[in-house]
Amino acid sequence: MTDINKLRNQIDEIDSQLAELFQKRMETVEKVAEYKKLNGISTNDPSREQKIIDKHLPEVEEKWQPYYRDFQEELFVLSKKYQDTKNLNDDPFIRYGMDFSEYRDAAFNASQNARKAMVRNPETVNGTVGSLCGDDGTIIAFDSVYDAYDRVPNKRKASYAGGIQGNPDFNETVFNWLNRLDNIRIPHRNVATPGGTGAISLAVTNLLDKHETLLIPSIAWGSYRIMAGQHDLKVDTYEIFENNEVSINGMKKKCAEMMECQHKVVIIINDPCQNPTGATMGKKLWAELIEYLNELSKQGPVAVINDIAYFDYAIDWQNSTAYMECFNEMSDNMLAVVCFSCSKTLTAYGMRVGNAMILARREEAAEHLYNTFIRTARASWSNVNNGFMDCFVKMVNENKEGFLKEKQEALDLLKNRSRIFLQEAEECGLPLYPYKEGFFATVRIDDEDLLNRYHKALDSHDIYTVKFARGIRVALCGIPTNKCIGLAGRMKDILNEVM
Repeated sequence: MTDINKLRNQIDEIDSQLAELFQKRMETVEKVAEYKKLNGISTNDPSREQKIIDKHLPEVEEKWQPYYRDFQEELFVLSKKYQDTKNLNDDPFIRYGMDFSEYRDAAFNASQNARKAMVRNPETVNGTVGSLCGDDGTIIAFDSVYDAYDRVPNKRKASYAGGIQGNPDFNETVFNWLNRLDNIRIPHRNVATPGGTGAISLAVTNLLDKHETLLIPSIAWGSYRIMAGQHDLKVDTYEIFENNEVSINGMKKKCAEMMECQHKVVIIINDPCQNPTGATMGKKLWAELIEYLNELSKQGPVAVINDIAYFDYAIDWQNSTAYMECFNEMSDNMLAVVCFSCSKTLTAYGMRVGNAMILARREEAAEHLYNTFIRTARASWSNVNNGFMDCFVKMVNENKEGFLKEKQEALDLLKNRSRIFLQEAEECGLPLYPYKEGFFATVRIDDEDLLNRYHKALDSHDIYTVKFARGIRVALCGIPTNKCIGLAGRMKDILNEVM
C-alpha cells in the first residue's frame, strides 16, 4: 500500500507546478483585459470558452472529464472576474456574475400598461398576468377558500408553522390532493414552499452543481432562467413541438446530449397546461419519456422537475394526475420533484403557498433530498404561511365539494373563452402553438424582428399581451368573455399589417 505521505508530497509538487502555470495564465489574462478595454470588446465570450473545452477535453481520461470541465469553468470565471475588476466593469459590492441591470418583469409591466390604458379606453384587452378573473374583470376569489381561512384562529395565522418542512397535516393533505387517483406507489417526501415558485427554486438550487446545465422548454416561463442564473447554472432548451404537435423527441435528443456532456440530466417539464402554450403531454407520452430516461439513467442520474402549477385547471381535472403513475416506473437512478402551487389552485396568488413533492424509488434518495430541501428552506424563507396551510386543510376536510363546485364554474368560464378564441383563430388563420387546456394560448412568431413589431403594434391597438422568445402569450384566464369575441380576428389583422 502506498504511503499517504508520499502521495501528499506528489500532490504538493503538482500544486507547485499549477501555481506557476496559474500565474502565467493570469499574466496573459491581464494583457487580454487591456486589449479588450482598448477595443471595446466584451469580457464574456461563451463560444470561445466552449472551443477551449472542446479542444482540451479529449486530452483528459474519460472518467476525469466532468471534473476537468468544472475545473476549466472555474478558470473562466476567475479570468472574467479579474478582467472585469481591472476594467471597472463590475460592482464590487455584489457577488460576481450577478446581473445588476434594472429588472423589468414582462407580465407585470404589461399589466400596468394595460390598467393605464383601461382608464382612457374601457375596451382595452388585458391579456397579461395569469390570474383567473371573472367576466366583470375582477379576480375570482372562492368563498369556500376564504370561509375556511376565516375559520382559522388569528393566533394560528400569527404563529410559525409546525416545522420548516411545513405542517404535517398540510403535507399529507397536499400528497392526497396530488395522489387523488391513488396511483403513486413509491417513496415520497413533501416540503411546504412559498408558492410553486419556491418549490421549483428548491429543486433548481439543490439538484445541480455550479456551472452545470438545466434543461428547460424552448418557450417557457422566464423565471426558470432567472433561477438558474442566481445559482451560476447554464441553461439549454428543448423543443416540445414537432410538426405543430406535442412531441418528446426534442426532449429526448437534448437529454442524451446533456448526459454525454455532463453525465447528469436535470430537466424542467411544465405539464399539464403548459405556460405559455396550453399544451399537455398526456399519459402516453409521459410513459414513453420515463422509459427513455430510465435507459439514459444507466449512464448517470436523471432528475425531472415537474411544474404542475395549472394542473387543477385542466379540462379533465379529475384525471389530470393520471400520468403520475408513470413515476412508479422510474429507475433507482432517477427521481422527480413535483412542484405544486396551492396559491394557483385556490386562486390565492398573494398567499404564496406551495409544495415540493419528492418521488424516488430509493427511500434513501428521497430522504437525502428532503433533508437538503429543509436546510435550503431554513436559509431562504424559514417558514411558510401557517394560516393558509391550515386554510387548505380545512377547505379540503370541511368543504371540498363547495370548492370543487366553485372551481368547476371558473373552469367552465375558462373553457368557453378558450373555445371562442381557438375557433376564431382557426377561422382567421392566426398561428397558434397547439393548445389543449390551461390559462394561456400563444401566437407563434418565430422571426424575432416580426415578433417585436407585432407586440408593439398590439400595444398600440390596446391589446396587451406578454412577449416570449418565440411567441405572444394571451392570458385567456383574465380576459372577459365578451372581449374574447373577435379578439383572434383583430390580432390576425394587426399581424397582417406588420408583416
